[in-house]
Amino acid sequence: MVIYLRLHHTALAVTGVAITAQLKNGCAVDVTGRISTTGGPGTVTYQWVITPQATAPHPLSQSVTAGQSAVYVTVSDQGTGHGQRTQQVTLQVLGPGQGRASTHVDISC
Repeated sequence: MVIYLRLHHTALAVTGVAITAQLKNGCAVDVTGRISTTGGPGTVTYQWVITPQATAPHPLSQSVTAGQSAVYVTVSDQGTGHGQRTQQVTLQVLGPGQGRASTHVDISC
């Protein structure tokens, strides 16, 4: 039984998505999200969607080791020029499973 438990891992699945922090860094805001998992090994695929944004989002991936119950990912939303604007930043999980979390970010330069 002990050998089975050591060799058998739970399948990787996403159990939750949350925005956990915003950190102002000059004219940029770093947004951190947490992707909670079942603790199985594998790869989580996700993307950051920033609205409005001139470019399409790009899928990214993060390896998950057996027993790892959360993955933390960060994106930097850069300010351009001078002034103030508000954008919506969304962490969207593409697989395995789906999930999303959003926040509004105020950028001023």
